[in-house]
Amino acid sequence: MEDLYLEIITPEEILYDGPVGLVEVPGSQGRFVLLRDHAPVISTLVRGDVRVIGKDGYDHHFKCKEGVLECHENHTVILMNKMVDENDADL
Repeated sequence: MEDLYLEIITPEEILYDGPVGLVEVPGSQGRFVLLRDHAPVISTLVRGDVRVIGKDGYDHHFKCKEGVLECHENHTVILMNKMVDENDADL
């Protein structure tokens, strides 16, 4: 079976690029989780924490200000503005 592949891209840099076991995001209608073989989805993202569990088992967290997510055929792309201001970092 094919792994879930994730790309997290900001205007400044690529934050993550690789296979994952789980992605949890702050969707505009509430938090949700993506796993392998998830149904196709497009969602806007709001301020919050993007949690990624890599295939290596490590937990990664990225602070999101706003963004958009697309998941299709085990490939997920998150385009987001990351938090850069210390005052915005407290979620």
